[in-house]
Amino acid sequence: MEKEKKYGLLKVIGIAFLIYAVLTWIIPTGNFSGGEFIKGETNPLGLYGIFTAPTYGFAVFAQYIVLILCIGGFYGVLNKTGAYQKIVSFFASKDKTKFLIGTVLVFSLVTSVLGETMMVFILLPFFVTVLLKMGYDRLSSLSATVGGGLIGVAASICGNMAIYKNYFGLEPKIFILFNIIMLLIFIFLLCMFIISKNSKKSVKAEEIPLYEVVKNNKKSSLPLIIILSIMVLLLLLGSFNWYYAFGVEIFTNFHNKITSIQLFNTSIMTKIFGDFSEIGYFSNYDISAILLISSFIISWVYSIKFNDFIDSFKEGSKKMLLPGIYVVFASIIFSQIATSNGGNISLTISHFVLNLFKDFNILTGVLTGILGSFFYNDYLYFMNGLYGVVSLYNTSMMPFILSVFQSMFGIMMFILPVSITLIGGLKYLNISYKDWVKYIWRFLIQIFLISVIGCIILSMII
Repeated sequence: MEKEKKYGLLKVIGIAFLIYAVLTWIIPTGNFSGGEFIKGETNPLGLYGIFTAPTYGFAVFAQYIVLILCIGGFYGVLNKTGAYQKIVSFFASKDKTKFLIGTVLVFSLVTSVLGETMMVFILLPFFVTVLLKMGYDRLSSLSATVGGGLIGVAASICGNMAIYKNYFGLEPKIFILFNIIMLLIFIFLLCMFIISKNSKKSVKAEEIPLYEVVKNNKKSSLPLIIILSIMVLLLLLGSFNWYYAFGVEIFTNFHNKITSIQLFNTSIMTKIFGDFSEIGYFSNYDISAILLISSFIISWVYSIKFNDFIDSFKEGSKKMLLPGIYVVFASIIFSQIATSNGGNISLTISHFVLNLFKDFNILTGVLTGILGSFFYNDYLYFMNGLYGVVSLYNTSMMPFILSVFQSMFGIMMFILPVSITLIGGLKYLNISYKDWVKYIWRFLIQIFLISVIGCIILSMII
C-alpha cells in the first residue's frame, strides 16, 4: 500500500465539488412543500462562488476543526503521562482477533445506538494505535474503526430514533429489530473481510500517528483509566438525546434542578459555571470543552508542568490540523445544500427519481439514497429535505422506505469524498483514496446486496 500522494485526497474532494458546481448550472433547484414539489430556477455557482463556497464552508463547520484539534491536543497530553503507553501495551498484548472484533463492535455500536459519528474521531487514535501495534496494516485499522462506525450508520438501531418517532410518528420496534439483524450481519462480514485482507505488514511505533514511545516509565495507569472511563461515559451519555428517543426525562429534570438552585434570589450554579448543556444535548463545542477539562485534570494528576502541558497539547493539535481541515473541505457541498433558501438541486434529483414509477420501489429507493448521499453527509438533514414527499406514502411502507434510504446512505459514506468520517480517517492514517476504494469495494458489494435483499424481505413482511 502506498501512502497518500501529496494533496491526492484534496484533489478528490475538489473534483467532487467541481461536479456539484457544474450540476448547479444544469439542474434547477426544487423544494417539497405540503407534499407538493415546487420547481425553481437554476442557481449556478459562478466562478466567484467556487472560491467563496470553501470559505463559507469553513465558517459554517469551524466546529469540526475545533473539536478535532482538541482531540489531537488531548492525545498529546495522554502521551506525556507515560501511563497511556502502558494502557496501549496492555491491550496490544491481547489476542489480536478478539480485539479486532471488539473494535468493530465498539465503533458500530457507538454510531448505530447513539447516532454519534464524531465519537469515532475521539476513539480513533487509541484503537488505531493498538491495532497497528498488533500487526494490522493501516487499511485494516481504518476498516475496523471508521468502517465499523459506518456500518453502524447503515444499520442504525437507535441513532435515528428522532426521525422515526418525531418526523413520522412511527413505532420504532420493527426498525430496531431489522437493524439489529442487519448490523450483526455487517459486523460478521466486516471482521471476516479484514482478517482475510490484512497484509500482516508491521508498522513501527514511531510511524503510528499521535503515539510516542516512552521507556522505563513507572507511573501508574489506574488514575488515567478512571479519568478516561468517566470522560467517555459522560460523552456517550451526553451525545445521545434520551428524551426524543425514549422519552427519558431524568437528565432534563436533573439539569433543571441544578440550574434552579438559588442563593440570594440568584441562580448560583449558572453564575459559577455559566450556561452548560444538559446531558443528551451535547454539541461539538461541549465535547471540545470536556476534552479540554479532561486534559487539564490529567496533566494535574500526573504532575505535568504547565509549559510541558501546553507543548504536548500543541504538538498533538498540530498532528490533527490537516485531518480537521480536510473534514471541513468534505462538508463544503453540504454547507451549500443545508443553507440554501428555496430548495436545492438534490431535491430536484430526488423528485425525478421517486417519480420514475407510480409507486415507491426498491430501485427508486436505492437511487434516491445513493444520489442524495453525494449532497448530504448528515442523514438527519437528508431525511428532513425529503420529509414533504416521503410523508405522503402509506404509513405501512415507512419501515421499508426509511430502511432503504438509511442503508444506502451508510454504504455510500464508505466511498464518497463528502463523508467526513472517511475523509478524516484517510487523512489521519495517510491512506490514499485510490487504495481505499481498491481495498473496500468487494465488501461494499456484499453489504449492498444484503441490504437490498433485506429491505425487499422487510417490504414483504410488513
